[in-house]
This record gives sequence, structure tokens and C-alpha cells, in this order.
Amino acid sequence: MFTDPFSVTYDGNAYTLPRTGMSRQNSFYRTADGTLMLSIRSSDGREGSSRTVIELARRVPDPTPGDVFNPYREVINAFSIGYRFDSITRAGVSDIPLLRTALLNTVTSVLQDRLIGGEK
Repeated sequence: MFTDPFSVTYDGNAYTLPRTGMSRQNSFYRTADGTLMLSIRSSDGREGSSRTVIELARRVPDPTPGDVFNPYREVINAFSIGYRFDSITRAGVSDIPLLRTALLNTVTSVLQDRLIGGEK
């Protein structure tokens, strides 16, 4: 699907994520230590539509005490963006960058805090 390795800048630091898995419509990348993971998943829908989800995730230590059977768990935080194209001709794809910008501007820290707090 995409180049190998994939480069990601997280918190001002550049990371190299080699491809660790691939299928016909999916690619998976991760750092050697497994802390950063990137997945690109595609699916075809009806009448020529397609959807692609790009997700960047990071493993972080769980700050809560574990149980006796699992004293150290990891938490995965992730952020994803989905693209959907609804026609075979890809009519209106110039609208996608505008929608992306509008959505990213909507997902402010205030909205993010409300979502993390459980509001829907």
C-alpha cells in the first residue's frame, strides 16, 4: 500500500515505523519497541464506495494498579481519521481536504476533554 518504512512525527520527535503486517487492504507499521503503531485499513462498499481509516496509536503504562494476574497492563491511546468516497468517479474529492480541515478544527482540546469525560 504505502512506503516502508512510514515516518511519523510525534511530540516533536521523528519516528520510523517499519511495516509489520500487510494484507490486500490493510497495512500495519510499528516502532521496534512497539510504542507507536500506525494502521491503514481500507474496505470497499456498495456501488463503488470505499472507506480508508488511518489510525495512529501509542502504548502507555496503565497508571492504575494491576491485579495479581496482570500486575502491569498497557493502555493504548489512538486517534484515527476516516476517508469515505461514495462514487466510482470520485466526484467531489476536492471537498475532502475542506472536510478534513473543518473536522480537525472542530476536534479542539475542549471537545476532546468532553469526549474523554464520557460525553456523547
